[in-house]
Amino acid sequence: MALIDNDGRRMLRTLRPAPKPESKPASTEQKSSKKSSAKQEQAQARQSDSFESRDKKPASHVSDRLLKNFNSSARNDIKRLANSLKAAVTTNKDGSVTRSQTSKNGKTERTQELTTSKGRLGDTKLKHTTTSKTGNTEVKNTRTSQTDIFRRTQSTHSRESTFERGDTKQTKGRTETTDHRGGKKVTESQSKTVTQGDHSESTSRSTTTDKRGNKAWSESSSTTDTNGKTTTTRTATRSGGTERTAQATSGFADGKYSVGQSVDRKNNLFNTEKSFSKEKEVRPSSQDKGFTQKQKSDKLGNLQTGGNALAAAGAKKEIAKGEFNNVKEHNYVKDPNSFVGTRVGTSGSHSVTIGTDGLNASFNREAKAGVYAETKGSTKGKYGEASYNAGAKAEAKASVDAKGKLDLNGLDASVNAKASASVEASASGKVQSKSVKVAGVDVNASAEGKVRASAEVSAEATGKVKVTRNPPTAIAEGTVGASAVAKVEGEVKVSAGPFSVKGSAYASAGAEAKATGVIGYEDGKLKLGGSVGAALGLGAGGSATVEVDVKQIGEMAKNTADVNHDGKLGLDDAKAAVSKAKDKVKHFFGF
Repeated sequence: MALIDNDGRRMLRTLRPAPKPESKPASTEQKSSKKSSAKQEQAQARQSDSFESRDKKPASHVSDRLLKNFNSSARNDIKRLANSLKAAVTTNKDGSVTRSQTSKNGKTERTQELTTSKGRLGDTKLKHTTTSKTGNTEVKNTRTSQTDIFRRTQSTHSRESTFERGDTKQTKGRTETTDHRGGKKVTESQSKTVTQGDHSESTSRSTTTDKRGNKAWSESSSTTDTNGKTTTTRTATRSGGTERTAQATSGFADGKYSVGQSVDRKNNLFNTEKSFSKEKEVRPSSQDKGFTQKQKSDKLGNLQTGGNALAAAGAKKEIAKGEFNNVKEHNYVKDPNSFVGTRVGTSGSHSVTIGTDGLNASFNREAKAGVYAETKGSTKGKYGEASYNAGAKAEAKASVDAKGKLDLNGLDASVNAKASASVEASASGKVQSKSVKVAGVDVNASAEGKVRASAEVSAEATGKVKVTRNPPTAIAEGTVGASAVAKVEGEVKVSAGPFSVKGSAYASAGAEAKATGVIGYEDGKLKLGGSVGAALGLGAGGSATVEVDVKQIGEMAKNTADVNHDGKLGLDDAKAAVSKAKDKVKHFFGF
């Protein structure tokens, strides 16, 4: 029978069965072919196993958006490492994943590390480090990138080249920072360290520039002494020049979720600081390559995160509250909407709440004396109301504020004491529509603005204590300082129901002197340190923020879901909702 095969060639096939070959002893070639086929099967099995093990490994979260600010060579390196079967894989405490790989090419050894994480809301972080070492020279490239839930991306790329000869190490570095709007800032640095035994001395200098003409500089010198497991460091730093910083922000606080961006420009005419630190290792460091040192698998911590959201929606109770006002006024005008006179006296408040967010307490006391001029007014119409306030003052006051929070993760407490003398002029206005009921909650639209100019001389002291379970930390720190600041600022806020947009801008000039101190335990080390410094500078900046009132949305959701209007949410509401739906269907179809 003639057939046409796939290559278009003719061939003849007989219908008679082919004769059976005579059985012969297996030749050497046959044995080798069997061995090679067995090896191929083993290789395929190993490959299959490797793919199975790859599937079981944690995934790397590497998106094109995270890589958009890097060059093509870096992007390819990151993607290869993210998908490498040979890379060692480690899951860090915070749930991030680190992949590492080392290769050699002649005398050069190259090590790569890639750490990635993905948040619950789709926000992602990436850190990629390559270290190449040849003889006494080491080159390290570090790239970081992060994207928030609105896909705004910020990134950095730093390159550090180190050369060692004898007891001297010289380093040159370059860091490029790209903000969420594509603006770039470049820092060039160089340093020199001489080490003799347990004593080392370092000097460094850096400059930061951008395309807008800003240039900031910094220089420092430090000494480090090691005695067993105790390390003592002394540092002196001077800095100056102008620097512009743009930042994307997002977060949850005070029952509101906010997302925004800010721009600040600082002109440091003079800034000097000296610091001292002493650390003693009491146990080996437990830090890993993660972005935080918190345990992601911490059940109590996850429970507390959910509790904070519930408390913002109203799952808390105030168990103590008090206010008093013993300020005496003397008004020299009779207009009920104006005040021109003096105020002297004390006032204060305290509050204690308990809920799913833990135990929260606050305490405030204030004493003041001043001369004031104020006026205000308001009007109501068919569609809403409008109001304004304007004033000026010269005031001296002293105050104490204390706050504390105790929850499943530990204690966070702070206290602030301040004495100041200031002069200020301010004006504000607000327009608000009439309220309407939406899901049982009064909702309105409003717009408000505020401007303020002030000059203040103050002395201040703050103290903080933080004891946390995850990660294990017990730190106490404090700051004392004095400052003289003149500032002009403005703010505009537009809101509709639970949503609002806020914009602000400021310009300032001031001088400051401060001292700080810290003592405690962190990452296996006992820490003791402090610093003193003085600064003189100018500043300007602005920000825009969008806020969502979670508490108001929670109330609206509750009112909507409470179908049977018994003030509670339960299975009865689900039954009532089904019954309502049935009634509507019957009414629509007429049966």
